[in-house]
Amino acid sequence: MHTDLNRSLCGRRWLVRTFPFRHVLADSVFTPALHEQLTAELGDLLDASGGHGFERNMRGFEATGHGFRPGYRGAFDIFFSAEFRRLMSSVFDAPLTCDVDASLHHHEPGARSGHIHNDLNPGWFPARPQDSPESAVNLSDPSRCDYRFGETGEAGLEVVERVRAVALLYYLHNGPWVPGNGGETGLYLDRTGPVAEPFLVAPPKDNALLAFECTPRSFHTYLESRVPRNSLIMWWHRPKEDAVARWGEKAIVPWLRGQRK
Repeated sequence: MHTDLNRSLCGRRWLVRTFPFRHVLADSVFTPALHEQLTAELGDLLDASGGHGFERNMRGFEATGHGFRPGYRGAFDIFFSAEFRRLMSSVFDAPLTCDVDASLHHHEPGARSGHIHNDLNPGWFPARPQDSPESAVNLSDPSRCDYRFGETGEAGLEVVERVRAVALLYYLHNGPWVPGNGGETGLYLDRTGPVAEPFLVAPPKDNALLAFECTPRSFHTYLESRVPRNSLIMWWHRPKEDAVARWGEKAIVPWLRGQRK
């Protein structure tokens, strides 16, 4: 897909911080026109049949999700473009593959805070055909390959194991954010402290994003909200051998059977 990312971005500066770990915060990310398209698409999905298509499948998080699958076409294509991938690769100096797992998340008012975690997890994908364009995104496809364990019921299907490299949260369809409403993403120095006492928070302001490299120290979680909270969350991936070379095999957090992503 061809995307003119420069014309879609507002041109505001992105803030790069190094504590409690390296991350990017940005407000007014996209043009008003594109942000309205993204908001309308999410709103339509939520309104259709009372949220039909949003599933509760995230253990430890009181949220419903709607996953993006191969063949998707819509406003959110901007995030799956080669231009956006190159931008994230440059910001975090990370070798990103074309493999992406992404979904829309919806928290109802009163949804409890999540658990502190780092997102340094494996992810399995159907291997891309040799003749695929270099720019083509490879969205996760649970109908063919289990994202967490690589299991497949399709005889002869070649699969590849990746490791989450860069996480991005984009907030939208939340309305004006008021301090005290909650729904922030908390960032932490370690995983042992109280969830309610993050080192830093990223507020869920519409058309804002938080992005960070997934490392052994990228501790974060969702914080309880008094109002509905919506976001896109996505992970770009890196070759497993790259993650092992940087942090060792034991640093990669395996999924537990019965655990949801």
